[in-house]
Amino acid sequence: MRKGPLIVVGTVFLTSFATLAASTSIALWGSTDDFTTRDRLRTAANRLADAARDVVAGLPPDEPGTVLPEPDNRRLAAIVSRVLADYAEAEGGFYLAGSNQFAGVVVPIPEPEPTNEKGKKGKGADKKADKKKAEKTDAVAVATTGRRDPPPLETDSIRQQVRTALNLDLGLPPLVEIRDIGPSRVAVATAAVGDDRPAHVGVWVMIRLTGPEQQNARLARLQLATGLSLVGILLALGLAVALVRSLRKETRQQAELRDELRKAEYLAALGRLLAGVAHEVRNPLTAIRSTVQLWERFPDRARTPESFAAIIAAVDRLNELVGRLLLFARAGHETRRPVDLNAVVAETLELVHARADAQGVAIEANLAPDMRMVVGSAQALGQVVLNLATNALQAMPDGGRLVCSTRMLPDRWIELAIADTGPGVPEDARDRIFEPFFTTRADGTGLGLALCREVARQLGGDVILDPKPGGGATFRLTLPTAPGDIP
Repeated sequence: MRKGPLIVVGTVFLTSFATLAASTSIALWGSTDDFTTRDRLRTAANRLADAARDVVAGLPPDEPGTVLPEPDNRRLAAIVSRVLADYAEAEGGFYLAGSNQFAGVVVPIPEPEPTNEKGKKGKGADKKADKKKAEKTDAVAVATTGRRDPPPLETDSIRQQVRTALNLDLGLPPLVEIRDIGPSRVAVATAAVGDDRPAHVGVWVMIRLTGPEQQNARLARLQLATGLSLVGILLALGLAVALVRSLRKETRQQAELRDELRKAEYLAALGRLLAGVAHEVRNPLTAIRSTVQLWERFPDRARTPESFAAIIAAVDRLNELVGRLLLFARAGHETRRPVDLNAVVAETLELVHARADAQGVAIEANLAPDMRMVVGSAQALGQVVLNLATNALQAMPDGGRLVCSTRMLPDRWIELAIADTGPGVPEDARDRIFEPFFTTRADGTGLGLALCREVARQLGGDVILDPKPGGGATFRLTLPTAPGDIP
């Protein structure tokens, strides 16, 4: 299967999930408690305290019940406006501890949108309007910031923080705290004015990290990022569905191609089989015909026990050939059920035990315990084991050793190995020994090993020859285990 679609789907999925994961961070950008914000606030508080030192020293006595005169309040507001002009979106002021009052409070002034001469908002504002706005900036700031109290939601929090800062030792940096108050998240720095401790006048500087406007803007960014992520995820899901359908289609096509290939291989094998059958049947038929013709010509002298034995041998050979052909034709078509291969091997070895003793062949069985079951026909597997064992015995007419062993292989496969100590398979015959009707023995049919391989492949396995160096041969039968079988 091509890797291109997989790469595309994977890329879209990863990109979408990464965007979705990052969207929250994008939406909350600028609302975190970072060192830059703290440093800016400390610097602003220090500058404001230094700038107001002389003015604060000239203020009237700060006692309970007193109210700071308005001119002094405006002087303090002017100082705050001048200092905080270098700190965008900062607001601040003073707190007088003796009279428990705020003074000189300055808050950011929203800049009006440029207007044209007709009073309409937009990009048509001319340079003259911008110049007039710049000229009025200071006057507007002073006129509108002569307020006495901070924003109402933050007033109590700022008062408490300034009181704490008034009692700090000299040399300590301004106190900075970040808090969530109402719908906003604010950072506030406070410091004492003057060198006396405890001080009576303090400054505060505040920056809104998040507020309703910021939250709306970040919510819009969050919605945009989430929308893009969902579109990407839906696109990836669509591609994945299409990919699964394509995979299923390719799987079906591959299965059909395998079936067609199997049929072609079967027809080719059938053609070779029929050619071999014609050749194998012709020899015994020729012998029978010759014997019968001899009987017709010499009825008295030709009908000897030897001639009858020859006909019987020819008929037996035809019967054996037909029997093997039937087994070959039925290979893979028997009813399949879980089979214990160890039991099949043990039963088959009992059948050849007498012949092995007669030839002086020692049989050794090394059967692995707790073997998994295989799916197949016990009769067909028994025929495979019998054919392999018989071939091994035929290779050792003067004695030797026959070893049958089973073992588990990785990935739920099992192996049966049948080894002999005979002369081995000639090198020029190793590539053809599994062909139907190919044999190295004069009395062989050439169907035994062909039947073994056909049965093994019908069950999803195989049979191979593993020749031993210096003589002997080992045939290895590998089969898959039954699905879901537990050892």
